[in-house]
Amino acid sequence: MEIIKTITIFICIKFVSGYFTLPGKCPENVKLQEEFNLAEFDGTWYQAYRYSSDGQLTNNCSTIELSYKPAGIYMNFSRVDYGLFHRHSIGKLEVIMKKNEVASELDVTFQFENAPRRLKVRRYPFRVMATNYNYYATVYTCQYSPLINKHYIYVWILSRHHLLNDVSKELAMKPLSQIGVVPEKLVKDNWSNCVPKYYDDQGTDPMTFRYAVPVGLTK
Repeated sequence: MEIIKTITIFICIKFVSGYFTLPGKCPENVKLQEEFNLAEFDGTWYQAYRYSSDGQLTNNCSTIELSYKPAGIYMNFSRVDYGLFHRHSIGKLEVIMKKNEVASELDVTFQFENAPRRLKVRRYPFRVMATNYNYYATVYTCQYSPLINKHYIYVWILSRHHLLNDVSKELAMKPLSQIGVVPEKLVKDNWSNCVPKYYDDQGTDPMTFRYAVPVGLTK
């Protein structure tokens, strides 16, 4: 049993070390959008710029859109992978409220019926750092692996249009210093090749969330 456990730990470390690349825990005391209003955030957002700390930037033409169902509020992450495959990932949105009933944090939960039991339900933070609702939004997610004491960050710079004007771009990038991301590391989304050859009807693994394996082992 000890040999099996050792092998399992080794495989997990090798697997997660590929995308948990930043040392230590996720940034703390990050200032988020004050008095965030989900109703004003509603509608379609286009990914204008993005950053992935593991360097995996294979997607383009990405959009985020809220949808309302009897079971709750859902967030649809649509993208084109490698310029060939149109894919989407739909997660249920949970709004964490402060005592004064003002939304402070958002979490997104994905369910995968065919995944192993421990991976069927995956919950990720979705943190809005800044937005004026009409032009730009700065959002990030961060996951920490206690197994290797490293974390992963993905950043969305969102726009209500395919192109982000210079003033909005500057305002959207201001908060990034809190999480150690410099504007020079952002990659501009490519909207010139948004007609993919293949479409996937089924929801797929969200590429912008890098938590595909259990990163903490219990005794």
